[in-house]
Amino acid sequence: MQDPIYVAFATQKGGAGKSTLTTLVASYLHYVLGKRVLALDCDPRQHSMIEYREKDKLLIRENSVVKRRFARFMENFRGDAYEIIKCSPATALDHAEKAIQEGEPPEYVFFDITGTVNDRELVNLLAAMDYLFVPITPETGDLKSSIGFAHNVNEQMLFKEGTNVKGMFLVWNKVQPKDRNNLCQIINRYVASLCIESLDTILPMSVKYTKDGDTSGRCGIFRSTFMPPDKSLLRNSQLPELVDEILATIEPD
Repeated sequence: MQDPIYVAFATQKGGAGKSTLTTLVASYLHYVLGKRVLALDCDPRQHSMIEYREKDKLLIRENSVVKRRFARFMENFRGDAYEIIKCSPATALDHAEKAIQEGEPPEYVFFDITGTVNDRELVNLLAAMDYLFVPITPETGDLKSSIGFAHNVNEQMLFKEGTNVKGMFLVWNKVQPKDRNNLCQIINRYVASLCIESLDTILPMSVKYTKDGDTSGRCGIFRSTFMPPDKSLLRNSQLPELVDEILATIEPD
């Protein structure tokens, strides 16, 4: 059986949508495409994925509309929700290995990571990844932070002895239409000069990315750790395109 592919969405600060993207991609792969997925929340500052899961549990338990929607989905899905493990960068690999050995091996293991390359434990974790995806937004602070992080990783880790990283890519997120053909292209040319690649898919600025249900349960749910995104919200989200491009990147054959 093929070894699981280790994939990290990583930044050195919050705000670029790292945890949301990790959740959306993992859920789409698992609940829409039927892939076996494991997720590890390695961000000790806030553990956002764990918070998403706990909120989803509460919504399903307390909201009759969402509870029925979840029951209908799971009846047709005939599988389990993917596991999300709370850990630190220092313990993440041990947790992943234990989960892989004890259960059905996942095809993809996602790591939600925040930190700098000055952190030895984080560097060791990043070095064990097969692929790194660094969210980047047009916001000046996020822009500088993501490029700086990617540049440091590129200089210190990519294709170096002792690391497993096969590729690293910027992922444009929260992009307004006015920035798509101007700022994004300018920045892509700049990072290319630093030998940093960007994915072609550009995710738009949209409130749908954080739609995880409301008190009535009657609005569509886009981000859930238990269900796929609502089909009505997938239109123009670019999420299917992002997942397709990620799969083509990490499984080129």
